[in-house]
Amino acid sequence: MTPDESEFIDEIVQDKLPAHTEPVCDTFLPWHRVRKEYIRQLQWNELIKRMIVRQWRRQLHQPEIEWSLEEQPERNHDIRHPAQMDLDKVLKCLVIPGDDLLDIRALIRDIQHLKCAIRYIGFNESQGSHNQGTRVHIANNAVTSMPMVVRDSFVMQDRFETIRHVDSQAYRYLREYGPYHVVNLDLCGSIFPNTAKDSREYYDAILRLLGYQFEFQKTEWLLFITTMVKPAVVRHDTMRTLCIPTRNNIINYGDFAERIRELIPIEILIDEAIPLNHSVINDEQMLRLFGLALGKWLLNLCQQATPKWSMAMRRSYYYTISEENGAEMLSLAFEFKPNFSPPIDTTGMAGIELPPRIYPDECECAVRLVESITQIRDVDNELMNNPNLKNTLRDAQADLLEAAGYNRMAYLRWVESGERN
Repeated sequence: MTPDESEFIDEIVQDKLPAHTEPVCDTFLPWHRVRKEYIRQLQWNELIKRMIVRQWRRQLHQPEIEWSLEEQPERNHDIRHPAQMDLDKVLKCLVIPGDDLLDIRALIRDIQHLKCAIRYIGFNESQGSHNQGTRVHIANNAVTSMPMVVRDSFVMQDRFETIRHVDSQAYRYLREYGPYHVVNLDLCGSIFPNTAKDSREYYDAILRLLGYQFEFQKTEWLLFITTMVKPAVVRHDTMRTLCIPTRNNIINYGDFAERIRELIPIEILIDEAIPLNHSVINDEQMLRLFGLALGKWLLNLCQQATPKWSMAMRRSYYYTISEENGAEMLSLAFEFKPNFSPPIDTTGMAGIELPPRIYPDECECAVRLVESITQIRDVDNELMNNPNLKNTLRDAQADLLEAAGYNRMAYLRWVESGERN
């Protein structure tokens, strides 16, 4: 890092955490449940740490694990930083945070040992960090005062979906703060095709996001999408449109079609006369079909881009939010990598040949996607079967909430009483 770059980093981050006074709160909401900390630690932040370490190793010319469609095994996230070497890495994040910025606080907590600064832009429809006196304003002040957080990070009062309009303020800030290593869309609405509200504005926004990322992001990046799935209110025609890339792969790739049979009867995708609703498949099949169709839609966009991108679904989860209404929350993780290839001298003027780079084709990515869908796990079951893990996550969540101005003991009592609202 040059002296000028060092001065720039000193300017945007602080060495010490100043004190902040926030009103103590003892009212807890669904996203304060222990299972949310499970998602933060074991899905989002675990995958982010692995990506950071992989890129650190590349910068430091250390042995690294090659990017792969396969879910990579657990490894120690420690990395050997050479003495007296400063790394100028800034992790750039686009998020949809709650009022207390718990997801950002948890990320800072979990990656601080990697010596990686964070710069983020958030979208919060109800209030932004420029609204003085609000919880978002107080939380953003506290977070941007932490070591290794870029001070111009902020939360704007707008919906993420607004980025679909290129003349919007949201899209202008998207471009100013990007491109992004991490995009975490913890949605308030639902992108599941449903009869209650048209979900296609989310797809417009995601397409706009991918168009921007594919043009400007030059390394792998992570996309997290958390959305409600309620099979009883599926909108048949929109669901079938979302399934078009899946249907095309069934027709074109025998291996893909055979793997699909393990999830659902493929006839419902081939025969357009059969409605895609819970009258022909059960709720669990609908949840997995939606996850597959969304993943395959994203993969289709990757294959249509130039250069193409590889995409893999990483560890993903679901949990129940209403047994009575059959509503599940689905938390999906996708990792993208650009398919850059070296130049080829067709004239023979150069005396060497650069080794070609081989990337997985659409069929390989699609088959692996089906395998990932079959491995989606139920967080509620994971916690029920591992009480020690639940207690560890409960305590971590309590610490997180206390730092955000909540009553720690009240939270522990709330968890003990069953986390009822």
